[in-house]
Amino acid sequence: MFFLDSLEVDRVLRRLKSVYGSVSEDLRGWNWSSDVLSPPIEGVYLSVSEVANRYCSTFRDVYLKRVVGTPAPYSYKTVRGWIYHDVCKKVVEKAKSNLYREGLMNGSKLYSSLLIDRGDVIEDMLKEYEVSKHLDQHYLDRLKGEAEILYSFLALQAASRLDRVLSRLLRVDLESVISKVVSVDVERIVNGQLLGLSSELKIDMFADKRIVVEIKTGDVRDFHKYAVTGYALAVESDLEIPIDYGIVSYIHVRDGYVKIKNKMYFIGDELRREFLEVRDEAFSIINRGMDPGKPSDCPEYCVYYRVCR
Repeated sequence: MFFLDSLEVDRVLRRLKSVYGSVSEDLRGWNWSSDVLSPPIEGVYLSVSEVANRYCSTFRDVYLKRVVGTPAPYSYKTVRGWIYHDVCKKVVEKAKSNLYREGLMNGSKLYSSLLIDRGDVIEDMLKEYEVSKHLDQHYLDRLKGEAEILYSFLALQAASRLDRVLSRLLRVDLESVISKVVSVDVERIVNGQLLGLSSELKIDMFADKRIVVEIKTGDVRDFHKYAVTGYALAVESDLEIPIDYGIVSYIHVRDGYVKIKNKMYFIGDELRREFLEVRDEAFSIINRGMDPGKPSDCPEYCVYYRVCR
């Protein structure tokens, strides 16, 4: 992604590799038939977020959604997450399509071509997600403004990335430039059913066919590392490509500025075992069908907080 510095990423990943070493073969996703990786229940498939988002320590969120059938209520943070994700996706797609359609150009021209459509793209996005049904006018206007700021920021990053690529290449051709400027697949779909996960898992970004990227728009939580772990295992089970690294990118728009924090993980044996333990506990909650009760301390940021109160 444009906000990932390739040199920084390579440096950190090499350091992670040297610290944590290799991944055990029996914990690779393609060994899905083993006792450790195979799901404990057949015919039930969870999204990665259902497993990984451990807001609730007793897994009552899984019980409410999967056993009782109570969907999580929408909040401003929920809707903001939809829009921020889509803005990231749209800028990547439009940068790529504009280069293919108009040919090689400098960063300034790419930036201008991306900004021309900004208003229409965001208006269409707000309509597609029916944001007006979930937010009042005050919050809708606030979200629209944040989306415009994020869009402009990413467009500028794309333009800057293009100029850097052009300045380093001795021989310039369109395909090689695009592959370096837009080096990620957005919303790559993989099938996680062999691991008890959904058949159409959407990875926010898949970089260099070796890194899964998860975009978060809220606060930093330790359990977010399980999301990239789940996607890594799913990619390995579906595509049989080894995935050793994950990046959680936290994106915020505050006071007119975009703030980005990237947390990088080596998806080693410990993370894989932890994710599988959490997955198995979620399945156990569904299989028993009994209310596990509320935890002693319910965090207010849990999506089911108001349901459980």
